[in-house]
Amino acid sequence: MSAPLAAGMLLLGLAACTPFGSGPDRDAEAIAVVDRAIEEAVPEANGVFVTMAFSGPSDRTMRVRLYIDPVDEASLADAVDRSIAEAWASSPIAVVELAIEAVAGEPPEVPPGFVEQVIDLRPVAAAIGIESRDVVDRRIALSEVILIERYGPAGRDEE
Repeated sequence: MSAPLAAGMLLLGLAACTPFGSGPDRDAEAIAVVDRAIEEAVPEANGVFVTMAFSGPSDRTMRVRLYIDPVDEASLADAVDRSIAEAWASSPIAVVELAIEAVAGEPPEVPPGFVEQVIDLRPVAAAIGIESRDVVDRRIALSEVILIERYGPAGRDEE
């Protein structure tokens, strides 16, 4: 077998193993879908910043940053809970974890990848029935199992 033919067959074989519509474009589209869904579900938010992190080909963690003016604890808890529910329900791709953080104020023109000054979500977690072990560094991080238990099946495809 010639080298070009073997290389072509290898590429075809790899393409067959890759889920349909995967890759950076699909992730960008999924982020945009979730971003819009949260903005509609949480109109009191000043902005939303959604990113995806990967630890393997199908191990995606969705990270949601909610920019919101400081409000009372009950209102913040409601906004965070709606954000989590909407992100989970609207994501068109599979995620194994969803992490959310809240930042006081308006979003910058280009949101940074990491923010240190986040609102402590421990009281929010307690108010909405999320265990303290699911709050890491003032952010709520929920596994797929917990998300299914709390919010039902994901609104995503099967990869």
